[in-house]
Order: sequence, then structure tokens, then C-alpha cells
Amino acid sequence: MNDMKKFRITYIILALIALLASNSAMAQTATLKGRVSIENGEGLEFVNVSIKDAIPPIGATTDAKGYYTLKIPANKNITILFSTVGFAPQQFDISAKSGEKKVLNCTMKTSSLTINPVTIKDERVRKSTFTQIDVDKIENIAGPQSGVESLIKTLPDVGSNNELSSQYSVRGGSFDENLVYINDVEVYRPFLVRSGQQEGLSIINPDMVERVMFSPGGFEAKYGDKMSSVLDITYHRPNSFGGKVSGSLLGGSAYVEGVLKEKFTYSIGYRRHSNQYLLNTLDTEGDYTSAYTDVQTIFTYKASPKLDISFLGIYSKNKYGLVPQNQTTNFGNFFEAMQLRVYFDGQEIDEYATAMGAVTFDYRPNENMQWKWITSAYTTNESEVYDIQGQYWLYELNVGSVVGEVDKLDRGVGTYLEHARNYLQTQVVNTEIKGTYFTSLGNWNWGVKYQHEYVYDKMKEWRMVDSAGFTIPNPDMGMPGDSNNTPFAPELQNYVKSENTISSHRLMGYAQRNFDFYNENSITSILLGVRGHYWSFNNDFFISPRISANYKPNWEKDMLFRLSAGAYAQSPFYREYRYKDGSINHNIKNQKSYQIMGTFDYNFLWGDKPFKLTGDVYYKYITDLIPYEIDNMRIRYMAENNAIGYSTGISLRINGEFVDGVESWASISLMKTQEDIEGDEYGWISRPTDQRFMVKLFFQDYMPSLPWMRVSLNFVYGTGLPFTKPGQTDFSTTHRFPSYFRVDMTGGIQLSRIADWKNKRLFLYFDDAWLNIEVFNLFNYKNVVSYIWVADYDNRYYAVPNFLTMRQFNIKLTLTF
Repeated sequence: MNDMKKFRITYIILALIALLASNSAMAQTATLKGRVSIENGEGLEFVNVSIKDAIPPIGATTDAKGYYTLKIPANKNITILFSTVGFAPQQFDISAKSGEKKVLNCTMKTSSLTINPVTIKDERVRKSTFTQIDVDKIENIAGPQSGVESLIKTLPDVGSNNELSSQYSVRGGSFDENLVYINDVEVYRPFLVRSGQQEGLSIINPDMVERVMFSPGGFEAKYGDKMSSVLDITYHRPNSFGGKVSGSLLGGSAYVEGVLKEKFTYSIGYRRHSNQYLLNTLDTEGDYTSAYTDVQTIFTYKASPKLDISFLGIYSKNKYGLVPQNQTTNFGNFFEAMQLRVYFDGQEIDEYATAMGAVTFDYRPNENMQWKWITSAYTTNESEVYDIQGQYWLYELNVGSVVGEVDKLDRGVGTYLEHARNYLQTQVVNTEIKGTYFTSLGNWNWGVKYQHEYVYDKMKEWRMVDSAGFTIPNPDMGMPGDSNNTPFAPELQNYVKSENTISSHRLMGYAQRNFDFYNENSITSILLGVRGHYWSFNNDFFISPRISANYKPNWEKDMLFRLSAGAYAQSPFYREYRYKDGSINHNIKNQKSYQIMGTFDYNFLWGDKPFKLTGDVYYKYITDLIPYEIDNMRIRYMAENNAIGYSTGISLRINGEFVDGVESWASISLMKTQEDIEGDEYGWISRPTDQRFMVKLFFQDYMPSLPWMRVSLNFVYGTGLPFTKPGQTDFSTTHRFPSYFRVDMTGGIQLSRIADWKNKRLFLYFDDAWLNIEVFNLFNYKNVVSYIWVADYDNRYYAVPNFLTMRQFNIKLTLTF
């Protein structure tokens, strides 16, 4: 009943606004058009054009080229006010007859308190829940996975404890709760990946990116049906010939773009990447094979002044192989120092192939209307094949009487055997029509999307452990926490054998309207939207109303306040409704999240340098939650809507030019997320992504006397995530991994700016050249990603840590033409 009341209130508000709009339309009006520019003639975006002292407020905002259209009352003397951050306001007295079309252009002059052109372009973004990231920083960030996701991980509320993976959790959500779009097309990540070593690169090619937009929650209705975040990527559309090539110890990339006959543009990117160099720092020694290759293309054709046609194509293939030899891991503490030695037989071969194509028709019949028709197809073929036997010895280390000598006390011996033959094929085909209608007080957006999904999954995997001469499970040994000694035959652990074929259809739609109200004292923006989703697999239908309101007072300090609220539903994809034994839950329902978020946004000058301080406080209540466990990067769902949950937190971020000409930022986050599983009798327990505290820093620096040399540093600290022990039955006790701490640093030299290099023949062919030396894991800190559980002769279990990569050096050369 509460949900129905919320929907009725939303509909009443929409009806009242529509009635107000219709009453205004019946009055006699004229049309005011024009262009707003700066002193050099360049069009100025995001300028507020309003009628001074109008009740109700009447206004419009200029587009990317500086044009605006405004309906004004006829036969009346009015004052038109032009205003935006960083420029002195302009006003003009005009009048117009009924039905008259009047032209009023305006040239804005820079005010004495100009912040930065970046701040001006930021005005539209400030009114949304999105953060826009400067793509120039993608080249400068340090880390083995340098790219878009590496930048996202430096933002507040974003958690990731694995530098080898591009996956992340946002505000307590799982990796599967994040939307990713490339040019309005939703893309997916591989489903069978169990660890960061297997993953390769992200599907996003940073060489092709023009704009990065990220929302950690509270996003508008036009974005799809996930509960946590949106990463909206726009690829570059070239206006001239150019390109880039780069190479490092981790692989290389090449990119070329150009224009043919003014109507046709092309962008082609190629990447080759290998983690083999990094994997050599792991405790497990062996022959690693890691090869990721992808090709991405964008072609655009301007069929007419009103119609653009574009094609996005992506093909990627990732192969990971391992023939393990041995592993030596030291762990424990001063009072009990332990060592695990493992000798391996067997191998692992994993392959992931992805192909995607999308065609977009962008039609603009007039200046007030835009239509987009997008049709895309996505397919992936994944295989996971391994047979690995490990024979292990567990030792307790004792310091001997001779300096440096270490004695070993035999504490346990055992063997384990792991087997898997897993295959997954997925196909997603969809078509979508989206529309935008531009009005004087805001815009209408709507869309309808149909999607067909096909999944074929074949699984066969098991694990057997023979510890200290006993096969586990064993009636006399038992797992930790098991007090039942009833005899039973030895059996395989985690045995799964299944084969499933699923075909389903989805129908989605949305409509939203934003309103801008202007007066001398403030600017108010309201965004109302609603989204619907139907899934044929379970005949579940859900309506998601969403609202966001911005208030920007006309204070001396440039501050903006925002309140966002809404209902978000996540319709399950295949893994979420597959039980651990491989069977399917045909009664699965959508997970539902009810969110509210408050934000402040403050632009200011620190000395003469521009800075921005933002803060968020949020609360999410989740129903029909599907609990899950995380092992390294693999998520195992319980496939039941048998829990409720919540996530709440606060975050702060400051960014700006700590050093002239280069941007840096720092963030801090506090978060708590818990769930209550029906029938477990333990009440609220921590969710697997409950990372309570995070501190991030992305910092760039250079020496003024050596402007061609630049250093960037990426610092991440996060408290430990919770985990459960094998056989644990009392979940009221929370165990946590050690905190995650990592610092990556890169030093770059711009060769093209060094006097001795300017006349080299190299720069007859290239415009720019950068040589970077990178240090991964600067402090050589041992981060733990998971545990191996082994037993000694007394059936006492030890958690043997799986460490991530250690300190490593890399060199990278980038040439631009």
C-alpha cells in the first residue's frame, strides 16, 4: 500500500505540472531565439536565459553551440536576463507581438571572479547525480589496469580490492549491480571469471573515449534497471586525421581516426595486453599464459543535415592459461609463524570471446526534437577448463639457534584435486527508440526498448580434499563448526553438474521531464521520471518512479544543493537465479531498492586556483534481496529472494588544481551495508561488500623548471571485507580480510618538449611523445584477495592467504600523431 501511495502522489504531481504547462500555453506568446557567445565568437553552453521577475519563472538554457529558444509573453515590456558562472550577467529590455519571432543575441564578458571554463561546462553535470571525469587524466593514472575503471576506483563510494580486475562495487552493491554504456549501448562483463588474473582488460578502450560520466546512485529514469551505479561512456567523433600508438611491458595499443569527404568518419582501436609480467610476482610459480586482444570500430555517416548514422563494433578475445608448479606462502604472526608448500600437477585453460555490434540512427527533424533508434546484438562464448592436483605440506616455523636458520615442524599434509568443464554462451539482442523534446522550461525524454536473451550453460565441477590421510568430508574429521559425527561415506565437495537453456524477453520503457525555474535569488531544477520493466521469464512487472531536485541560491559563494529519491529494480540475469547446484529458480523476482540521497556541491577559489568540494549522504533499503558470497572475483548467488538489506553512508571529494595546470583529487567514504536473511535466526549481518572506510588520492605534480616532466600517484586504502569460514554455521560472528592498501606511481617525460629532442627525426612523423616509468605497489604491500583453508593433523583449520601482486616496474612509450 505504501508503494501505491507513492505512485499516486507522483502521478498527481505530474498531472498538476502538466495542467500548469497547458494553462501557460493558452496565453498569448511570442518566440525569442538567439545565440550566446563569448568575446571571440565561440558559442557558450549552459547559459541561463530567463525573464526577470517572472511569476511563475520562465527560462531556457543554451545548447552546445550557444543557441536558445524561449517562449515569452506577448504585448508586454519584459527584461531578458543572461547569466552563467564565470561571466558578468547581461540584461535587455524587449517587447514582442503575439506570434512574433524575435532574435536576441548576447555576448558574455568574463567577470573578475572567473573560475575556469571547466566550471562553466560543469553546470549541466552539477544538476545531475553524475561526476564528469576529464579524459586527459586517463593517460596519466598509474596502475596495471590504467584506464577508465582505474579512474572510477579513485572516486568516493567505489570499492575494489583487486588491482588486476576492472570490476568494482558501489555503495555496498555487487559487481553485477553496475550499468555500463558505450554510446548509449549497454555492455556486459564476462560471467565465468573467477579471479582478476583471468580477466584481461576492460571492454572500454581509453584511447577512443571522449567523455566519462559516472553516477554512484540516484540516477534518472532513462538509465536501465540496476541498483547501484551508471558508467556512461561516449566515444570520440573525429574532425581530422590523427592517432596514437603505445607499448609497454604489459602490451600495446594502436588507434587511428579520420574524416572522409566531410560526411564519413572512422575510429579504429586495437589493443593487446598480457598480465604475465605481473603474475610472476604471485606466490604460485608456473607457466602463465595471459593474452587479451580486442578490436573496436566506430563509423559515422551524415546522411543529411538532419540524419546521422553510426555503427559501433567490438570484438575481444581473452585467453588465460596456467600450468602451476609450486607455491610457497608464509603467514601467521610472531607467536605462530606458518608456511604452506604446495606442489602441483595439471593445468587450467580459460577462454572468453565477446562480439558486439550496434547501429544508431540519430534524426533531428527540427531544433526542438531529436529521435534515436538503436539496435544492438551482443554475444559471448566462455569456457573454463581445469584439472589441478595440489599436494601440500603445512609447517610451523621456529627460529633456530643459528642466526638466519629456520627449523620446520611438520603440522599437516594433504592433497586436493579440482576439476571443471564449464561452458557458457549468451546472446542479447535489443532495439530501442528514444526521443527528446526541447522546451523553454526543460526537456521531455522518453524511450521504449525490447530485448531478447538466450543463455546456454553447461557446468561440471567438483573438488576433493584428502587432508592428513583423510578424505574431507569425513565422519571422524568434520568441517569446522560441525558437531555431528554421524558416519557417512567420503564425497566430493562443491559437486555441480547441470545443463540449462534459457530464452526470455524483456520490455522496458521510461518517460521523464525536467523543469528549470529562474529568478534573481535562485535557480531551481526538478527532474521527474518513471520507468517500467517487464520480464517474460517470471512475468514480473515493476514501475520505478524517480525524482531529483536542485537548488542553487544566488549567493556570493557558488553552492548547489540536490535531493534525489526513487525506486530501483534489478531484474536478475542468469547467474542470479541459478542455484549453487546448477538448477534454476523459475520463481525468482526482481530485487528492489528504495533510495534517497542528499548532495552539496561547492565551487570555490583556493588562492587563485579553482576547486570543487562535493559531499553525499545516502540511504538505500533493499527488498527481495538475493544473498550471495564472493570468492576472489566469483559471485555465488543463493538464487532466492529471501533477504532484505540496507546501505547507508557519507562521502566527501575535493578536486582541483593543487598544482597549476594539472588536476588532482582526494576522497573519503564511510559506509555500512547489512542484510537479514529469512530463517537464519542471526538478524542483521554484514554483506560481502561491507567496506566501512575508504580513502583515495589521485595526485599529479611537476617541477615548474621542468614542465616536460610529470609525476602522478594513485593511493587507495580500504578496510577489510567480511568473509565466512568453510562450514561456518554461526554467521553472527564476522571475520574480515586485512585492509587493502596500495600506492602506484608513474613518472612521465614529454620528449617533444625537451629542446634536445625537438629536432629529432621522430617528430617529423609524430606530434607528441611520452615516456613513462611506472612503479606498481610502491610499498610492496601484501594484499589478500582470498584464503585457502587447510587442516593439520589435529583437524585445526588454517587460513592461508592468496596474495595479490607485489612491487613491479613498467616502462611505457606513447606516440601521438
